Amino acid sequence: MTAQTLPDNPNFCFCPAYDVETEVQQIRIVIEGLAGHVPTALISLDLDDALSICDKLNRRLGLDREAWTAMVAASMRAEDEDPESDPWH
Repeated sequence: MTAQTLPDNPNFCFCPAYDVETEVQQIRIVIEGLAGHVPTALISLDLDDALSICDKLNRRLGLDREAWTAMVAASMRAEDEDPESDPWH
């Protein structure tokens, strides 16, 4: 397991869990440059609603869907590169 240090001014975004599209979606926080995610208490009943919620939250951060999904994809790749590391949750 590797330790990850939170940057002083992190770039972050909100994203759905993406676990199973037809199930309740937890909204998660992904921090740029760090593998994994931080869980939140926010949920949505399906993926479409979760994406809409994330779009609204991320828009306030100045991120459109293309930008925040790229940040999430980079975090997922980083997590896959080190199977020994635990996500933040």
